[in-house]
Amino acid sequence: MLRLLWQELIFRRNSIIGWGLGLCFFPLVYVSIYPSFEAELANMQAILDLEIYKAMGITFATFEDWVASTIILFVPLVAAIYAVINATGTLAGEEADGRLEMLVVLPIPRWQIVTVKALALAISLLLILLIVGFVSMGVFWAIESQITTVISAWDILAALLAAYPLTLAMGMLSLFLASFCPTRRLASMIGIAILL
Repeated sequence: MLRLLWQELIFRRNSIIGWGLGLCFFPLVYVSIYPSFEAELANMQAILDLEIYKAMGITFATFEDWVASTIILFVPLVAAIYAVINATGTLAGEEADGRLEMLVVLPIPRWQIVTVKALALAISLLLILLIVGFVSMGVFWAIESQITTVISAWDILAALLAAYPLTLAMGMLSLFLASFCPTRRLASMIGIAILL
């Protein structure tokens, strides 16, 4: 079972690196521009008074609001989209590609195959959030002397890791959908509809 888990993680390594580094652009761009953008945020208040921004909880009054409205709000959403895509591709995608039959013929109980795939998905989601969290901490430490804030870099990491249960729930729900829907496309559409 551990060998199968290791192979699943190796199979997912490119997506872990790609999605992790891709999601790092949120803190690299949004957090790093805050010191130069801070003075102009007061001029944007008229735009932020629109109902759509209020409904989403977006405000830019302080650095804490800026981080919450950009990083903490959007990184979990994109990570949950990754969870849906990866989870539906795990069973339904492998069945369509013909790879699932290769696993089923092995002398491993089927429940172990599904359990290993769920564990690999859970580990990959955690690794992606850790990558983004540590990059966010680094960016915060780089600009910390230029801003006034009550939060620390560890608070940003904790807030990003707090999204793990949501992304894991979406991943497991999508894994369930992939096992019962006839195609990967249908499972993905249902998973994304539930997410949104």
